[in-house]
Amino acid sequence: MIFNKKERLLMNAIYSSASASGQCLLTPLEILSLIPYKADFREDDIDKTLEALKVDGYFAYDKALRKDETVYCIVLKEKGLSYERDKRTAKRKIIQRVALTIAFALLGYLIKVIISAIIA
Repeated sequence: MIFNKKERLLMNAIYSSASASGQCLLTPLEILSLIPYKADFREDDIDKTLEALKVDGYFAYDKALRKDETVYCIVLKEKGLSYERDKRTAKRKIIQRVALTIAFALLGYLIKVIISAIIA
C-alpha cells in the first residue's frame, strides 16, 4: 500500500463516498469537492489517477455520460474495501517503529550514564 499524494487523496474521496456495498457514482466535480482545496489536484488528474488505482486492483470503474456530464461508476474491489483497515495498520506500524526507536535511544542513554558512573 504505497500511494503517492494524488492517489491517497482520490482513494480517500472514493472510499468516503462509497456505500456499504462499495459502489458509488461520482462526477469529476463531486470528486474535486471531496478533495481539500489546498491540494494540487485538477480535473485532468482524475483519469490518470483512477487508472493507476484500477491497475493496482483497488476498484473497477466505467465512464458514462449523463446529461453531457461525465459520471464515474466505481465498484471497490477487495483491496479497496480494506483500504481503511490497511491505512490504520500502516499508521500503527509507524507509531510502533517510533516508540521502539525512542525506547532504544533511552536505553542507550541509560547505559552511557551507568558506565560513566562506574568509571568516575
